[in-house]
Formats: sequence, C-alpha cells, structure tokens
Amino acid sequence: MNRSYLQTAAATALLIASVTAPAQIPANSAYNTDPQDEYVQDDTSQGIANLNMVLCVISSLSPGDMVNTGPYVALVDMNKCNNKGGGSSSAAGATDYASAVVNVTRATNADPMIGRVWLSMTEQGGTTEVFAYLSATQSPSAASPYGVFRMDYLGKKNGATGFNGFIDAEPASISQYETGANSSNSAMTLTASSTSAGSGTITTLGSATFDFAYNASYFRRSDGTNDLCFDRSRANAERSVWQYGTYNATDGSRVDMAHPGFPIAAAYGGTSYYGFANYWGINFQGLDLNAIADAQPIAGMVVSDQRVGNSTTYALSKVGGKLTQWTQVSTTLASLDGIPFNVGIDLTGLTSGNAAVTGFQNWQLQWSSANRLFTVTGMQVCSNNGCVASTLSPVATVNADAFDNAPLSGYANSYGGSINIPPTTAPHTATDTVFYYLQSTIIPGSMSLSLQCLSQCPTAAALAAFPAGTSQASPYGNNTAQQWFSAPAANTVAYSFDAGGLEDGSGGTPVAMVLEQAAQYPSGSSFAQNGITTGRMFDTPLTLANCPSGTPGGTVCEPANPASYYTWQTGPQQWNQSLWLTHGAVAVPLDAPQNIAYTVPTGAAYGSYAGLRILLQFDGFGNLNGIPGNCVDPVNNASVDCSAPNARYVPTFSIPNGATMQLPVPSTPLIVKALSAELRLLNLGPSAATACAAMTLTPVTPPSGGTHDPSSSADSEYLGVAPTVTAAPKVIDGVVQ
Repeated sequence: MNRSYLQTAAATALLIASVTAPAQIPANSAYNTDPQDEYVQDDTSQGIANLNMVLCVISSLSPGDMVNTGPYVALVDMNKCNNKGGGSSSAAGATDYASAVVNVTRATNADPMIGRVWLSMTEQGGTTEVFAYLSATQSPSAASPYGVFRMDYLGKKNGATGFNGFIDAEPASISQYETGANSSNSAMTLTASSTSAGSGTITTLGSATFDFAYNASYFRRSDGTNDLCFDRSRANAERSVWQYGTYNATDGSRVDMAHPGFPIAAAYGGTSYYGFANYWGINFQGLDLNAIADAQPIAGMVVSDQRVGNSTTYALSKVGGKLTQWTQVSTTLASLDGIPFNVGIDLTGLTSGNAAVTGFQNWQLQWSSANRLFTVTGMQVCSNNGCVASTLSPVATVNADAFDNAPLSGYANSYGGSINIPPTTAPHTATDTVFYYLQSTIIPGSMSLSLQCLSQCPTAAALAAFPAGTSQASPYGNNTAQQWFSAPAANTVAYSFDAGGLEDGSGGTPVAMVLEQAAQYPSGSSFAQNGITTGRMFDTPLTLANCPSGTPGGTVCEPANPASYYTWQTGPQQWNQSLWLTHGAVAVPLDAPQNIAYTVPTGAAYGSYAGLRILLQFDGFGNLNGIPGNCVDPVNNASVDCSAPNARYVPTFSIPNGATMQLPVPSTPLIVKALSAELRLLNLGPSAATACAAMTLTPVTPPSGGTHDPSSSADSEYLGVAPTVTAAPKVIDGVVQ
C-alpha cells in the first residue's frame, strides 16, 4: 500500500520524477534503484493529516516485503512522517524513531495478506501505542485504482484512547474515518473509476467541508467559499523536495557520513528498548531518559549496536545540556551576493527608500556585488509559535557608510548559521571578508574550560526562579537578557565547563546550568519547545579592548571577530542535551553536519537564487538541508508573505535530479536525486474556471462510524499480544536491512 494514493482527496495518480543517470553509473546501483515518492499537496490534505501520517508509518514498515518472514522489529523516524520542512535548525537532523513489532502473513495466494502492527512512540508527556490491523486482497489496477484493502487502527497515550480510525478501499471507492481527542476528526469518501476521474467529500470537525471532483486534466475543489479550478499537469505544477538522496557520482552507491547515526537497543530495568543515536542525540522508544539522573555512565544500562553483523555493546552517559564549539571559516562578500541573512540591529537613520525601516528589529538584508550596497528586504518576527519573515515593499537601501565602523553579525540559513562581516574604513566591496562558523560538540569531561558570557547568560539564581515565572519569564541573569556591551563590566557571567557540564560558581558552589524536564518550563513559554540557549561564550576575558574606539572606561564587549566561540543549550529535547556512547574508555564518534558548496542553476525556476553559490548542510544520507524557503497559501497555492494567516513554508526551489556537487571530507563526488517531493497544482484562476465547469461537485456522505479496536480481545480484529522479538530491526525507514 502506498500512501501516495491518499495524499490528496483528489487521489491524483502517483507521479515519479524521471532520473537520467550518467552512463558510467551501473543500472543496478542505489542511485538508479532507490524509489522516489512524489505526491500532490492540496488544501484538502490538511483535513486528513493524521491519515497521511498513519499511511506514511505503515509504508515505512515495508509489510509487502516481509510476508511470512515471521515477526520483526521496524524503526520509523516520526519526524519524517509528521513534518516536511527545509532549512537548518538546531534540530534539523534530530531523529525520533518509533519502534514497531510487525507480523505479516498470507496463508495462500488466494487468501488476503494480513498485517498486525504494535507500535510505540515516546512523546512529551508519555508514550503513545498504536495498534493496526491490515487486510489486503487486491493490489491497485486499472479496474481497481486503489486496490482492495481495509486498515483499522487505534492510538493510546498513557493508556487512554487518543485516536481511532479506518481506511476502507473498494474497487471503485475509498473511505476514511477518524475520531478522538488527539485526532483531526476527519471523514472522507472518494468515488473513482480510475485515478484519472472521480469525486468526493472530506469533512473535518471545526474546519471546512470540501467537495471535489477531477478528470484527466483538471481538479475542482470547493470549501463553500472558494470554488477553485486547478491544472493537473505535472509540467505546470510547483515542486518542493523534502528529502534528497546523495550518491557517489562514479558508481551510484549511497554516500553517508563516515560516522553516521545507527540503530541501538538498551537493556535497562529488566526491559529492552529500541532507539537511535546520531550527532543530534540519542532516544529510546518507551524510555524517558529525562527521568534518569545525569550520570557518566548510567548505571545498570547496557546499549547494544543493532546494525547488521555488529554486536558491540556500549555504556550511555548523560548530562542535561550540550556545549557546542563554533570555529571560524572565511569567505568573501561576493559569495554572499543576493543571499538573505538576518541581523538584529538598529537601522534608525541608516537607510533610504522606505520610511518604515527604522529602529531595532531582526532585519533581513541582502548584499549586491553589482551595486556595492546592502538592501533591507524584510523583517523577521518571532513568537511562541515560531518565527516568520515579512517582506518589505519597497526595499530600503542601506547607506554606503553605515557599517564602516561596526561589525555586522547575523544569521544566514544558506551558510549554516552565524556570519560576521568585519568593519572597514570605507564602504564595503565584494572582496571584503565574511566569516561563518562550523560546529562541533564538546563532551562533558573531555576538557576543562573557563568561559565568559555577556548576552543571554543563564545564572543559578535565574534558573531557580524561572520555572515559577510567567510565560514572559527570563532564564537569563545579571541583566544579560539582551545586551551588546556591558557597563558596568559586572553585568556578565563567568562559567566553568567540566564533567558536570556548564556550571555557575558565583554562589560559591558550582551549579549546573541544566533545566531538562518539560514540567520545569512555564506554560506557554517558547523555551518549553526549544530549550534555553546562551549567547556567545569565550575562553578569553571580555575587555574594553574589544569595544569600538571611544567607548567609555569600565565597559567590556565581545570580540568583534572571534576565531571561535561556544554556546550552551539545555532543555527537554534530545538535541538540547549531551548524550554519548562509550566503548571501553573511548567515546563513539558521531559526525556533525558538513557544508557542501552548491551553485544554483540559472533559470526562472530558481528565482533570485539563480546562479548563486550557497552552502548546503549534509547531515547524512537523506538529510541535505539549507535550501532557502518562502511561503504559499494552501487555499490557492499562490506565493504569500510568511506572516499571512495559515501560510505554509516550502523550499524556494528544488535541486534537479542528477545535480552534482563535492563532499569535502572525505573528498567524494556526489550526484543527487529527490527521494520525497510534493507537487502543488497550478490554480487557473477565475478567467479559466470554465475548464472545470463540466465537473459537477456532488456532495457524498462520508462515513460516521464503524471503527474497530485492534487492542481489544473483544474485537473481531484483535491483534493479540505482541510477539517478543530479540533480533535486530529488519526494516529501518522502509529499507529492509
């Protein structure tokens, strides 16, 4: 069963992007044989988001490849099924593996294929268990476009039912129903004689009801207010890729990190837990590591390698915060030409062309080498729900001498994080130096450091008071919540870093800067999701010598262009913490992301990035991030400002299949293809609505009940007790091991 058949209510046919491999790449190589998933994203998809997630999970278990092989364990990265996003963030490479025991049987070729699934996934606030029963009797065909199957599923969180639903496919129709406290409460019925013609209805509790119809050329959809007509042609659709595969350009083999993440299992307290370890953290399904005290190592826990043919065992150590070192690399302003970056700065009196550009904001700037100037193109606004960029029209031009005497420090998504443009004594030119930074994690106890912090510096006193505060409470002390220099110099914080992590010793006894329990954060605080992160910390003293000339005595500043600096983060998520494996006395290496230079092709499809050189972040096979984004309106697929209500963030462009680039370490020629992509159909607008006029929107009554409970012994589709499986996972993210 392929989730693409249900990715939109219109059930448009699965579209696979063609890949033309260079002649030297063998036909049986992974580059040529790895499957590609391309689906249509539509406003109706939001109403069946839970359904699509369930289908993604089931597809990732590869039940069709494991018929009559006996019970097996499968791992599914829930981040890939729950979210599709681009860009870089502190958690861009984090994994959240759910573990499932699966048993797929078929008595004879004349009998249905029966799949039984017991799945467990750890979430904030507890463990969710999903029980699914699948019966499939016919594969998709011209006469039966969706096959013939039924899947019933039920999810329980901490023992209480959160969602319950089914999918029922017949030769000429398909129905879906789901309800529950943790459900989108949706229902759908779709009738179709083929994947090129059909109609149906989707209802969602508290949201719109969609009636839709489609034929071979067009798709019509109405929510009662917006009656829209779309072109079903793939050639006219917008395409966004959410996952890329990276392959050796010579032989087509998969290219991963030298020390990539890998599946593991933990034996603790008489119970076994499956999990995954990579640079961003370690997690086990069903085991809350935050409930275990920090220790090096954790007593009574044995971790075993779950890779095929590997029986190595490890110890697990944990500290509830993580120290990252950022090391400087240089480039020039020419390489930043046309690439947006964000800067928190006061632009009062420094621009022309738009009077609204004034005051301190998180401004979005761009450099133009041809015009030898900076422009202000937007402004980023952040809230508890995240950050969005609003565009400026017209753009503002920054005065040529505005940044002559002060550094310009900001964040460039296409350069993987922080950048720094040093001051000059004359207007900037394309040859001026720009510095960006590469990251690496420092394991507690691997070195001792004395660190100084000037901005966003948590203290023992501030952390102790923070949980009792309101959603506006700050974990930062000594007046450091937001300052660019310190006068008096006492408004800074000094730390030590050792085996206990980052510690504040200002009270005489060192106190660890750790806040790792979700319950320790004020309700509604943005810190509850993202954790607490310090500003830049330095292993050299903060002095007046770091400040611009003319600064009054008694003031200290950060170094304007540090060769390296450190940040510390703590929080309830795995990427906020230090979790590491040791074999003997040696820590197991897990590689940090690498930057890969990529020159964007020319052409209208690449917009303002056409021909520009950007840096992508390689975080292992299937994780190539750093493509800039923009927003679209899910109702009509038009581009909109990201501050617009319900705007969806999507990559601005897609890397074409067959694109080549170079992995720096070890030096490897790469060829890339899309593994998972969405299409957004072209809205033909009112003037072309007659194209859909021949299709009548006929409401269909969706199902209103009829669920089963596969976890109940009283139900005809009872799964039974989950089999005990001690073997390593046989399937990881849909790939049979």
